[in-house]
Amino acid sequence: MDINAKDYIDQLTARGELSFTTQIMRDAMGVTTKAVERAIYRLRKKGEIANVAKGYYLILTPEFRKLGCLPPDYFIDDLMQHWQQNYYVGLLSAALYFGAAHQQPQVFQVMTDQYRRDLTCGGVKIEFITKKNLSDIPVTQLKTHAGFMNVSTPETTMMDLCLFLRRSGGLSHVATILDELAEAVEPSALKNLLKKNNETTWMQRLGYILDQLGHQDLANVLYEYLKNQKTNIVSLVPYYPMRGTERNTKWRIAINAVMESDVHDTD
Repeated sequence: MDINAKDYIDQLTARGELSFTTQIMRDAMGVTTKAVERAIYRLRKKGEIANVAKGYYLILTPEFRKLGCLPPDYFIDDLMQHWQQNYYVGLLSAALYFGAAHQQPQVFQVMTDQYRRDLTCGGVKIEFITKKNLSDIPVTQLKTHAGFMNVSTPETTMMDLCLFLRRSGGLSHVATILDELAEAVEPSALKNLLKKNNETTWMQRLGYILDQLGHQDLANVLYEYLKNQKTNIVSLVPYYPMRGTERNTKWRIAINAVMESDVHDTD
């Protein structure tokens, strides 16, 4: 039985496949569910496979056995297809692919339109952030070791960083990333993104930050759009109080925190 199970996962890896489900393994081997469960138990004990989700397993090639998982970009697209869920890699993880992160983020951040608990697999942590209307959001497909995965465009990444400030490491960390990410952003693509949104809070926040960082071309795109929209005063940092704080009239921002960027001096 063990030989057959080992042969089965070896056949999968020879075809470039890195995952399987209990049902697919049972059907391929022509055995009972209990027999498959026993085989899976032994393979897990040997560190040859990892359980990521109910009935879904990753095949660990020797170089990843110490990690106890595959790198998330090896399997995230396959996993989300297994769950039949819309997704894209976002925030700090997306910024990394555009050269705008100083170091590898400790968690792999994934935007999805249904609530899902965060996932830990060996040394890999995946954080799921719920966001509505994912199908309307511009994403790009990046090639991975196992195929492709959905990643937010640089413009979408900027939007999300300003919407999910706390999950992105706070104001100063976001300012540092936006400073570097600006080089990858196309003004025309940013303009198109603005037209698809009716939420101006993140636009005001992003415009103010880019203005302070000296990225006038992108800040101007935001300002030209916002000057024709009805806006309210919004806080620079949404989870800090804004009462009694200085106001920026151009962007209608309550400056309730000090912004510093590791890349660009904001003074």
